[in-house]
Amino acid sequence: MLIKPDPTRRTWWRARYVDPDTGRTVKVTLDATLTTTELRDTWAVRKSKALAKRRLELEHGALPTTGTALADALDRYFADHPKLRAGTRAVYKAPAEKLKAWAARHGVHSADDLTGPKLLAFRADLVREKRRVHVKGGRRGELMTTEQARSPATVNQELRAIRTILGYLRKCGLLPRLTTDGLRDGLERLKVSHERVDYLKPHELRQLLAAAVRHDAARFTETRAEHAGLIPLGSTWRYEPVAPFVACVLLSGMRRTEALTLEAKQVDLESFDNDGRVVGEIHLTGATKTKRARTLDLAVSPALRELLEATLKSKRKRVFRLTKGTAAAAVKRLIAEYEAPENFGWQMLRRTCGCFLTNAPGIFGAASAYRSAKQLGHSVLVAERHYVDVVRGIPREARTLEHAMQIEAEVQQIIDAAKARASDDESAVSSMSA
Repeated sequence: MLIKPDPTRRTWWRARYVDPDTGRTVKVTLDATLTTTELRDTWAVRKSKALAKRRLELEHGALPTTGTALADALDRYFADHPKLRAGTRAVYKAPAEKLKAWAARHGVHSADDLTGPKLLAFRADLVREKRRVHVKGGRRGELMTTEQARSPATVNQELRAIRTILGYLRKCGLLPRLTTDGLRDGLERLKVSHERVDYLKPHELRQLLAAAVRHDAARFTETRAEHAGLIPLGSTWRYEPVAPFVACVLLSGMRRTEALTLEAKQVDLESFDNDGRVVGEIHLTGATKTKRARTLDLAVSPALRELLEATLKSKRKRVFRLTKGTAAAAVKRLIAEYEAPENFGWQMLRRTCGCFLTNAPGIFGAASAYRSAKQLGHSVLVAERHYVDVVRGIPREARTLEHAMQIEAEVQQIIDAAKARASDDESAVSSMSA
C-alpha cells in the first residue's frame, strides 16, 4: 500500500507492507526519483511480486530472516541472563566482544549472515591469537602480546562460552542460517592432553601450613598508637590471619568463593553422625557454582571442627574476614615472602582434599569416589577420572584427613594460634568496654 506525502510532517511517498519473514508491518520511504505515478506503480508491482516470491520460498522451507544486528543479538544473551555470576559473565563477555570485532572486520553485520563456515573462520582466528602477558615493571593492568600460542585449554574456554551464547540465540530464532551441526563443527574444541592431576604432598602441606603460621604471627614494629603509648609496643598484627582459611579450604574441599562467603549460621558444630557422635557439619546453599546445596560432613576432619569452633568465638556474621582481593594477595605473599610451595593456590588445596578423600582407605572405604564427590560438590565421574589411584602410601589406619595428610601437628598449631588470637580479641573488647 502506497501512502501519500504529508506536507505537515514533511514526509515523501511511503509504502506499507507485511514482512514475510518477521510478520511485522514495515514502512519504507520511496526513492526521491520516483516522481511520477507510473514509476511508483511499477515499484509497487515489483515489490508485491518480490514479497509473494519470498512467501512462497518460506512455504517451501526457506529459513526466515530477522534483520537483527549480530552485536545486538549477542547483547541480548547477557540481557536475558541478569543472574549470571560475575566471574561467569566476565568469562563469557570477553569472547563475545572478540566475535563482535571479528564480525565487523569481515562484514558479518547481521545475525542472519552467521553460518557454520563463518564460525569456523572465527575459530581459526581464536586459535591463531597469541598469548598476552603483563608487562614487567609496567603500569597496572598493562599487557603485551608475545610470540607464544595460547594454550588449548584457554582457547577451549572461549569456544565453550561462544557455543553457549550462540546456542541460546539459535533457540530464540535469531540465527536462522546456523544449524546445530554448524554450531558444533564451527566451534569444535581443540584436543587437550590430560596429565595426572597435581596435588600437594604431605611435606609440601607441612611447608605451606608452617608458612601460613609465620605469616599470621607477623606484627608491626611500631605503629602510631604504640608510639603514643596507647597500646603495648609490637602488639599490632601485620596481616589478617590466613592460616585458618588455608586449613579450612584444605580440610573441607570448599571452593574459594564458598569459603570466603561462609557464614556462621551455615556451620552446625553440634550435629551428630549415624553413631550418635557429635561431629559437626557445614551447610552450603544453592548459591554455589553448581547451583546445588550440599552438606559437608566434618567427621572426616575433627581438627576442622575444633578450628571452626575457635574461629566462631568472634561472633561475626562471616566466618573469615578475608575478601577475594586479600586472599589473592595472601597467596602471592606466602609464596614470595614465607616460602610456601610455588604451586600453592586455592584450587590446588581443593584438589588436594579430593585426592586424599578419594584414596584414603580408612575414611570412606569402598564408597570413597561417591562420598568424596558429594563432599566436594562435583560428579562421581570427575572423582573417578581425576582422583582415583593418584595418592599412594596413605596409612590404612588414618580415619581423618589431617592424619591421612600427615599434618596433625601443623593443624593443631593453627588451632592453638586461633584460640589465642580469639582470646586476645575478647580481652581487647573487654578493655574497651571498661
